[in-house]
Amino acid sequence: TVAAIHAALEALGHDVVDLEATPELLSLLPPSEVDVVFNIAEGLRGRNREAQIPAVLELLDIPYTGSDPATLAITLDKGLAKRLVREAGMLTPRARLVASVDALDDFDLTFPVIAKPNAEGSSKGVTQASVCADVAELRERVADMTQRYGQVVLVEEFLPGREFTIAVLGEFHPRTLPPMEIIFDSTMTNPVYTFGHKIETEMGVRYETPAQVSSELGAALAKLAIGVFETLGCRDVARIDARLDAQGRPQFIECNPLPGLTPGWSDLCLIASAAGIDYTSLIGEILAPALRRLQAQSGAYHE
Repeated sequence: TVAAIHAALEALGHDVVDLEATPELLSLLPPSEVDVVFNIAEGLRGRNREAQIPAVLELLDIPYTGSDPATLAITLDKGLAKRLVREAGMLTPRARLVASVDALDDFDLTFPVIAKPNAEGSSKGVTQASVCADVAELRERVADMTQRYGQVVLVEEFLPGREFTIAVLGEFHPRTLPPMEIIFDSTMTNPVYTFGHKIETEMGVRYETPAQVSSELGAALAKLAIGVFETLGCRDVARIDARLDAQGRPQFIECNPLPGLTPGWSDLCLIASAAGIDYTSLIGEILAPALRRLQAQSGAYHE
């Protein structure tokens, strides 16, 4: 991925310096004399890990691509992101944060439910066993996840409908690309998009991009994606996951403001390709707002 982004940036006419997001970056950044950073740093640990590099870049007054530290911290906390989206008037499944099995004594959500680590990406911790039919199964899942990941578990009501992911590009006037649908094998009961699917060790899913949707559903998905993007303060790029409820209404699942950028593999790249945007152009479109911010910053200094 790094090599592909490097090549795309060079093809766009930029001089490119590869820098690893380690503690040594603090001493390496100033002498590198970079003008702008194309950020893909996921961080190493903690709920705020995706916000660390952007915070450092802001400290050093270096423009960068993508969302700011506040948004990156909020979106990684699935429970917090859902709360903000719900308060903004958009649909998202009812959910609870569960710190231990003892917190399930007064559980009030409707089964089936799905349990997942609250602050992980790429469906880490999500398997078919994450969908629980009763409290006994949920207790087993929560006990395993709290021990394995050392964090609270997000438990939300399971939505039975179709699953989509929608790419959003832009800053002040964001736009959506046609949605991708994750289509599950019809033999699967309560299917979910698991970590195994994303690293292609499990079968049972295929991707349809652009998704075959009615104009009404397409408009509803786009409206939800833009609403989430703006509510959570995203900029430049994000991928919004949604699923239909029993009434066919799209509901927000989660937001990824640092979507994968592996050409020919990552969801965002597949969506862009289907929309007629080649890889270099996609990288250029993500970079463009950061270059505008650099230009604005330089203009401010001249004044």
